[in-house]
Amino acid sequence: MTGKTHAAFGILLGTAYALNTPHDISTSAVIIGTTGVFSILPDICHSGSKVGKEFKLLSRLINFFFGHRTITHSLLFMAVIAVVMTLLNIELTYIICALIGISSHIVLDMMTPRGVALFFPIDMKVTMPVTFKTGGVLDMSLATTFSVLTAYLIYTE
Repeated sequence: MTGKTHAAFGILLGTAYALNTPHDISTSAVIIGTTGVFSILPDICHSGSKVGKEFKLLSRLINFFFGHRTITHSLLFMAVIAVVMTLLNIELTYIICALIGISSHIVLDMMTPRGVALFFPIDMKVTMPVTFKTGGVLDMSLATTFSVLTAYLIYTE
């Protein structure tokens, strides 16, 4: 999936979460933003991604030691993020947002033929029964659909 699709899906899920929990508008905006940011974070292992370009050295190190779609696309990564955020005394709401964002990324990448190493360090790629090409028509259509659904959720609230 492209970064646009990942971000659009993360923002859609963050919006749904914010609208279905009791928060003021500024907290809802932070919830949506947090989910959106974490929805692109797993691609830090790819130096050509948005987040990989921002953190080039870290991106290259992760890719060198682990490769693409391995540790940062796993349940282990989600657990590490949750533990680190807990140790930093981050509010539970934002930990949930981070996990929703990362999960959204992983689910979308499981819809590609390459799949993800969900159970890293076990060397087993996990894919969905139906897959499609990153950057293809369906990928772009999903990004648009997720954006329209987000607007619809906000409009109907």
